[in-house]
Amino acid sequence: MKCASQIIFAIVFLLLFASPVCAAKLRVKKIGPASTPSVSYSSAKLSRLTNSVIVTFQNLGTVKKVSYELSYMANGVAQGVMGTVQTTGLISDSRDLYFGTCSKGVCTPHYNITGATLTITSQLTNGATNIKRYKIKI
Repeated sequence: MKCASQIIFAIVFLLLFASPVCAAKLRVKKIGPASTPSVSYSSAKLSRLTNSVIVTFQNLGTVKKVSYELSYMANGVAQGVMGTVQTTGLISDSRDLYFGTCSKGVCTPHYNITGATLTITSQLTNGATNIKRYKIKI
């Protein structure tokens, strides 16, 4: 009986705190010259505990610059965050994109979030541009 309750606890924990973020498209748009293919990777994961999306950028040796934009509606008001990653000397990096506002060390979460999308644009060293879009289900 003790083993069954541990399994039930583990399943409930995973259902409450593990929420995948799905890519809107399986393919990555490539804009620019068609030379030797360069690949940059990004992944996004919803963290309900921190009320944020954690974005990881990998293989940055082939990338000049990465920009990201998270947009969503909170209580019917358009909200978002955007920024860039300067990739010089980096192999990987990550960002924690918070669903809320922060000022002077005090953060206030946004509620009733709908329509969340994340767009990551990578400018590659070969001149191409990769764009990856995620729909975030909250």
